[in-house]
Amino acid sequence: MLGLIEKDLRLTLARKQTLFIFLAVALVMRLSMDGPFLIGYLTMLATIVAVGTISFDEYDNGFAFLLTLPFDRKTYVREKYLFCLLMAAAAWCLGAVLYGVGNSLRHSAGSLCDELPMLLAMIPVMYLSAAVMIPLQLKFGSEKSRIALFILFGLAAILLVGVRQGIGGSAPGMAGLTETLESMSPLVILFVLAAVCALTAYASYRWSVRIMEKKEY
Repeated sequence: MLGLIEKDLRLTLARKQTLFIFLAVALVMRLSMDGPFLIGYLTMLATIVAVGTISFDEYDNGFAFLLTLPFDRKTYVREKYLFCLLMAAAAWCLGAVLYGVGNSLRHSAGSLCDELPMLLAMIPVMYLSAAVMIPLQLKFGSEKSRIALFILFGLAAILLVGVRQGIGGSAPGMAGLTETLESMSPLVILFVLAAVCALTAYASYRWSVRIMEKKEY
């Protein structure tokens, strides 16, 4: 497991120019935008980069070599989910540091601790995207997975619009739902998001393991 994490970390650090550009853009964004947006931006990019290591593994028939090493396919899948979580958490911490430094330089009255529960919610939200992308990447490959992801998000958007229009017919119901969400404690919302993320990630992990066990390389 540690060897696989080291491999993915080295693959990520090998793209120094890309990482430098991401960091430079983040610093510029911190000067012109709010800190929460910066934290979400970095967490999202880290998640995408982490999932992208699967493309490097499958490049030039790389899976055929990787699977000759002393680990099973389930361990490989488990490492991908863990690596995505570690990358998202590390990027979140970097964004939080930049947020705090920016507030200090600007002498802003805002505090990271005041918004901490909602900022922490960005980690499970972004990890949910990884839980969707990993099995698609393993199933269809890097190119086809983008098309599948586009179709999936398109269907989700259509479903969301349909549900919203259906609820819109009863404005009191929508207003009641909004009031309920606004009255909930940020810690409760964070706990619910974490629970949903854990259940989704587990289902996604089981699906990814099944995909890997059926694949022939």
